[in-house]
Amino acid sequence: MTEAKVSVSEVQEGMKTSKDVISQEGIFLMPKDTVISKNHILKLQLYQMSHITIYETPLEPIFVTLKESKTEDVIVSQTKEFKDFSTKYLSGVNAIEREFSNMVQKGSVDSKSLSSIVDTFIHETSNNQLFSYLCRIQSKDDATFSHSMNVSILATILGKWLHLDDHSIMNLSIAGLLHDIGKTQIDPKILNKKGKLTPDEFEYIKTHTTLGYKIIADAPLDDGIKQAVLMHHEKMNGSGYPLHLSWEKIHMYAKIIAIVDIYDAITSDRPYHNRFHPFTAIRVLEEECYGVLETDYLYVFLENIAHNFLGNDVLLSTGEEAKIIFINPQSPSHPMVQTKSSKFIDLLSYDFITIDKFI
Repeated sequence: MTEAKVSVSEVQEGMKTSKDVISQEGIFLMPKDTVISKNHILKLQLYQMSHITIYETPLEPIFVTLKESKTEDVIVSQTKEFKDFSTKYLSGVNAIEREFSNMVQKGSVDSKSLSSIVDTFIHETSNNQLFSYLCRIQSKDDATFSHSMNVSILATILGKWLHLDDHSIMNLSIAGLLHDIGKTQIDPKILNKKGKLTPDEFEYIKTHTTLGYKIIADAPLDDGIKQAVLMHHEKMNGSGYPLHLSWEKIHMYAKIIAIVDIYDAITSDRPYHNRFHPFTAIRVLEEECYGVLETDYLYVFLENIAHNFLGNDVLLSTGEEAKIIFINPQSPSHPMVQTKSSKFIDLLSYDFITIDKFI
């Protein structure tokens, strides 16, 4: 199939990108083989792209009656690529459970098996596509194992956004898998308690970091992986646990795991809360975690996460439906939106208006 360079003014729904689309500022807008929708055209216009490269024979546009953001979810969930991702994801979650059992019961760590679990997600899918697929996964598996998979994938994504080398990304991905292995030693009744934890129960759960470190301390793994398991609840200001370390003493992998761990906890169902939408998570991380988590890493993560939702339809706290049209680089949790009545609202200027949900 031949390629053609076309002006954005001539781009139509149904065309298919033949190369990754990256803005002049280096922001990843969409991966190769994206089937262009209205939202994609809007994104190209917002980033003032002049041209993109497409396959010369466009796909037929898909016409459905659902709202566009929902339509794209339906289309994506029916693609072979997403179905393949879902199969590999669930297989990975099951493999994590087996590996955790072997580590705890036999005291053995199979580093090759761990590498095999994460390898697919490191090499086979583009970064933004990987995040898009992960957002659509509705895992019903044990929270510890699905959370471990999510953190591993998110850590992989953030590692790539930070331009880490392949060796570091592999170690970071494995660290994500193993970061909560210590929770296998915690009483499930307390771990999965729906009500508020007592102070004693919270202190007990906090021991999962040291318990996890002990499980893998003698394993043939990179020391950074072990440090991430031990330190992923440490904070830049020394208020974390178990060692109350300050910024310069916390391993890079632990700093990255800390960010994606919190993001996944907020956006996933938990015994004590239902999942929140990504902009709630971005807002919490912005308001509560600057100066507590590694600021440079956090900014890269939040800005890139927010850009993935450019063009999505949302319901505002005012009851109005709107479309996200611009991500504010100073505060990614406060994008600019356009309502159905064509009114533009800068959520940074109108801080009392929030995004309630995606629609």
